[in-house]
Amino acid sequence: MPPRKKKQTSAVDLLWKAVDLLRGSMDAAQYKITLLTLLYLRHLPAESTDGEDATAPPTVTWWRTFRERISAHPDEAVAVLDELVQELTSARPDLKNIVAPAWSVMGGLAPQQVKDLVLLLDRAPDEAGTTPAELATLYTSFTTWFAEAEGKKGGEYYTPTTVARLLVELLGPISGRLYDPCCGIGGTLVEATRSVTANGGDPHTNLTIHGQEVNETTWRLARMHLAMNGLGTAGVHLADTFAQDCSPALKADVVLAHPPFNLSDWARDEADPRWRYGAPPRANANFAWLQHAVHKLNDSGSAAVVLANGSMSSKAHGEAAIRAAMVEDDLVACIVALPGQLFRSTQIPACVWIVAKSKSSGGGRGMTDRRGQTLFIDARSLGVMVDRGHRALTDDDVSRIAGAYRAWRGTGAAPHRYSDVPGFCRSVDLDGIREGEYSLAPGRYVGVEEPVAESAEPVQNSIDVLTRELLDLMAQVEQGEAELRRHWFD
Repeated sequence: MPPRKKKQTSAVDLLWKAVDLLRGSMDAAQYKITLLTLLYLRHLPAESTDGEDATAPPTVTWWRTFRERISAHPDEAVAVLDELVQELTSARPDLKNIVAPAWSVMGGLAPQQVKDLVLLLDRAPDEAGTTPAELATLYTSFTTWFAEAEGKKGGEYYTPTTVARLLVELLGPISGRLYDPCCGIGGTLVEATRSVTANGGDPHTNLTIHGQEVNETTWRLARMHLAMNGLGTAGVHLADTFAQDCSPALKADVVLAHPPFNLSDWARDEADPRWRYGAPPRANANFAWLQHAVHKLNDSGSAAVVLANGSMSSKAHGEAAIRAAMVEDDLVACIVALPGQLFRSTQIPACVWIVAKSKSSGGGRGMTDRRGQTLFIDARSLGVMVDRGHRALTDDDVSRIAGAYRAWRGTGAAPHRYSDVPGFCRSVDLDGIREGEYSLAPGRYVGVEEPVAESAEPVQNSIDVLTRELLDLMAQVEQGEAELRRHWFD
């Protein structure tokens, strides 16, 4: 549920009333589009964020016109919204293809529901005196709630906020060309821009945003999400990343990605130049996403990609050879084993791959020369349970993981000097990985945590550890069974 900050309380309450108004007449996937689209139109920026001439009058004029027309003709909501959107896009070309078709926004609503909904949104969040930045945060909070309400379906387009924050912090401070090849509703891109702001930068001058999304509804939501945060949307494209690279000339400074795990039957072309280290199998696109990320990086760029744990050790369909080739080319900077139950959409355990086109000292930038080395971080014991089936990383967890990598890399943002921590992190040279037959599971390398003074609750701590390990093993069994089914019918 979105946080109820004092200044936002009225706005949050009104938006929850809007949810209650829609709940029952349609499912979360539908009223998500309705509420988020109308909230976007209600507080549409008066000026373009993509460099177009902003010839439209202040946003309030558009909303007032819409409100008056809806009040007069609530039984014609689809036609009224369609007419308004045409007027908006005529005056603001940058808004074209952002708002979903009117029938998908207003279709299925009774006339009285339409009137009540518009009245609620007319009051929120002006009554609360909410600033644009707070409104953007509120919008993000509701996208999170909708994703969680949709469960597994919502996980297809949503990256948990703490995971997005971890990706950003691992490679921070972020600047230059930022790319997400499977951007969903844009959560990771937005998190990156907020990090830039928090570090005293200006995302409009320090970042150029690029992204791609295959689902049209999700793509529209991503563009609205970015626009609500005052960000440009022109660089976010609708297309299948494997079938059509919409930014073929792009060489990014940073790639952040949380693709669907173990995607099968993807648009595979064995001769694709992106498969420098080997053509990924049709049954699993994990190494397609990873090699695409590498392909999009410039000579000093880095990528952080969330993948299923199988990517660290799988030997099926030539994946071991691809992984070994990437290791031998000194691309793999870090592997982070994540705790289980971070994703509501799947129980498959996950990890973060950090690949870097250069691990040298950075041409005078003061970084540590890490050529021929890879950092392994075992974070499976971190996180806290937020409900019976869902775990989240805490701010301290994110700082600990990201801090270890930054210290190892020697970036200016490192909180301390790096040293191996038994049971948590270890830097391993290429010979050590060869001895491990190119398996990249951190547990193989980091060793066992050093014993500490006896806890007041040693038994409970042991139970917690064993429970996490059991859930991890059960998820791996589930993943293995799914792999067998795919291979059997492939």
